[in-house]
Amino acid sequence: RPYETTEPVTEPAPVAEQVSTALPAELAAAVDALMAKHQKADSAFRSAAGAARASAQSAAGSATGSESWAAAQVELSRLDVKRGDSVAALSDLDKLIAAEHEKGADSALLGLLAVPQSQMAQAVAAQTAEIEALARLIG
Repeated sequence: RPYETTEPVTEPAPVAEQVSTALPAELAAAVDALMAKHQKADSAFRSAAGAARASAQSAAGSATGSESWAAAQVELSRLDVKRGDSVAALSDLDKLIAAEHEKGADSALLGLLAVPQSQMAQAVAAQTAEIEALARLIG
């Protein structure tokens, strides 16, 4: 029988996956722009946090609707607005990572993107914690 005498079919050798060691230039530029947007917003947030903290401390224990309470709420709202670009930059980076994942990016490339994502996420979480702490202090 011919199928018994011919060479057996073998699996081709697996091709080694190419692993990214650096972000492609276009992707690096997009990540750098998002990181710059985040850093600018984070700096503005930190600059405004002192005034919001002082206002919250002076409003602590005051009646809801009082002048000090209202002033503290306004400062808290301003602080929340300052963090908006950080949240937007993190969201845009998350979308960029999801798009790269959908394109079949290798795990090393996704790992490279995870570094700035983690940095932004930690900063946004710290901003959120600060706002929540001040809101509790105001009451």
